[in-house]
Amino acid sequence: MLFKLSDTVDQLPLVGGVKAKQLEKLGINTIKDLLFHIPFRYKDTSNIISIPQIKLEREGTVLATIKAIQNIYTRSRKVLTKAMIEDEMSEIETVWFNQPYLTKSLKVGDRYLFEGRLNPKQTRPQLVSPTYEKYYDGLLSQKHVGRITPFYPETANLTSKWLRNRIDYLFQNTDLTLEEPLPQNISQDSKLIPVSEAINLIHNPKSLEDITQARARLGFDEMLALALQIESQVQAQEGKKANIIDIDFDTLFEFISSLPYTLTDDQVHAIKDILQDLSKPNPMRRLLNGDVGSGKTVVAAAVMYGINKRGYPSILMAPTSILARQHFKTITELLSGLDIDIQLCTSLEKIEQRKKPQIIIGTHALLYQAELPDNIGLVVVDEQHRFGVNQRKELLERDTNSLIPHYLSMTATPIPRTLTNILFGDMSVSFIHELPKNRIPVKTFYVPYEKRESCYSWLKERIIKSGYKEQAFIIFPLVDESELVEAKSAKKEFETLTSTVLKDMKVALLHGQMKEKEKDEILKDFKAGKYSILIATPVVEVGIDIPNATIMVIENSERFGLAQLHQFRGRVGRNDMESYCYVLAGEQVEQDSETIQRLQYFSEHNSGFDVAEYDLQKRGPGEVFGVKQSGIPQFKIASITDIKLLLKCREVAKKLINSGYNTEEISDKLFR
Repeated sequence: MLFKLSDTVDQLPLVGGVKAKQLEKLGINTIKDLLFHIPFRYKDTSNIISIPQIKLEREGTVLATIKAIQNIYTRSRKVLTKAMIEDEMSEIETVWFNQPYLTKSLKVGDRYLFEGRLNPKQTRPQLVSPTYEKYYDGLLSQKHVGRITPFYPETANLTSKWLRNRIDYLFQNTDLTLEEPLPQNISQDSKLIPVSEAINLIHNPKSLEDITQARARLGFDEMLALALQIESQVQAQEGKKANIIDIDFDTLFEFISSLPYTLTDDQVHAIKDILQDLSKPNPMRRLLNGDVGSGKTVVAAAVMYGINKRGYPSILMAPTSILARQHFKTITELLSGLDIDIQLCTSLEKIEQRKKPQIIIGTHALLYQAELPDNIGLVVVDEQHRFGVNQRKELLERDTNSLIPHYLSMTATPIPRTLTNILFGDMSVSFIHELPKNRIPVKTFYVPYEKRESCYSWLKERIIKSGYKEQAFIIFPLVDESELVEAKSAKKEFETLTSTVLKDMKVALLHGQMKEKEKDEILKDFKAGKYSILIATPVVEVGIDIPNATIMVIENSERFGLAQLHQFRGRVGRNDMESYCYVLAGEQVEQDSETIQRLQYFSEHNSGFDVAEYDLQKRGPGEVFGVKQSGIPQFKIASITDIKLLLKCREVAKKLINSGYNTEEISDKLFR
């Protein structure tokens, strides 16, 4: 029976409802999905050696006949299946554990390929738990042993062996000729094999070169799909118009001179970059990429001040009401005395129509406000990755006239240069690496679990010695205890700590399940000094500015990405006092593990860019932004840090667009 690529997998033999649901967990719903399920590693088992050779080399693949096989039952009720196998030169014993069915599936007198290692503890050579497959004349029909064997991403009860059998069945019973999406000249110039050949070789390689060629082609397809998306956005912007807003840097003198500090060189350069963009007829699309506490907000405030002076309103949209209120408070203070009308818009606060240009700061509630002013000059979006594309588009294109507001994106997470090319390829980027001159670097320490109590005793003593002037955060990953996650919870530890080591201290609890009004009251009281310690969940990751907070303790820190830990660290040290961050490991974390290495790296590096780059290389882009944030491509083969390939694909994308190809059709047919 021939199958179509669009057929569902449950039409395949041996794929019933249960297996179909298991496949769904791997993102496999159709025949095409199964075909595009790519091996993550290979093992070359094609070199067949003799039994005397495997005794010398201690591992390998042998072709042998089963001489005898039996089950042996131990006193501890375990089952050993032992077989004696032989080739033309010698014999060797094999053993499997708790697989009694093998005495029925492996037949005495039949020839099999066996691949595995010798037991290092046995003086007599013994092949332990070898992979096996019945041998047919020639190696071409072998699926599991005697070839370059692919291994696939798996899930419970769905093994690579089972997947190999189903994928092999596809190649035998389906026309797997895929329509070639790339024009011939593009494939030839880039030295790429056809996509159908690449899919065949990725599953059935005869050599390592086959794998290299297949991965090169399929990785190119993945990156080209992204490049087409980026270039389409760039070209779409080129046809749009914006207000030309000429703002000389001197126009900002009144604002800049009112600041109680001097702007860093990076801040000045960023402001000048933005002013230059505003003076052009095309809408600005710029990312303000800065470290925690580097002063991105004051840059945005300076630009919004200048736009206001030129008679245009501006909007700043933040992902949470906490962050929106923090921006509102900060920008109101920065612009106090400069006759600027500033309004806050959240689910609780509505805006009013005003005659003069204003600055409006809010959450996504801004999208549903009919009272937004016309002719908006600038839209600033904080943490762009936490808003959907359609939400940003709605805010930018809601104006009834044909002009589009200029667009500035800020991110609380420092993004490595490698990742800005992927996530913000259609935008210009201004980097702010410098921290304000008076900022003292936060001292960070990794604390093993057994030193936990000492850490809390020190925290308490430090606050008391400061005359209760200094304050502390304690972060827990969970609100409530969970049977599924081995980590401490904020609610339970609040009760425990306030009845033991912190019982004489004023401690508050803050978590995401609280109502907005309750959270605001707690933060307001904490900032006013009514509490010395705030026990919280990651709700304080961004947008919390407590000037007297000098201590950050993060429990079960192994459960957070380093970029998120850096955000927590950024909640302290926002003053001229010495500040500290303690990353505490959970009880289950083993010493000298990779987890400990990550936490020690974090404790030794204060730069958010260094930390984000490390997380990107070690754990992937999801750790820089958190789980499944929008805009992060999920590549199967291409590397998200392969900037050379991205730039090459962007050039190809430009050629395809400029040559009039149907790029949507090409994109739909690309492997991804």
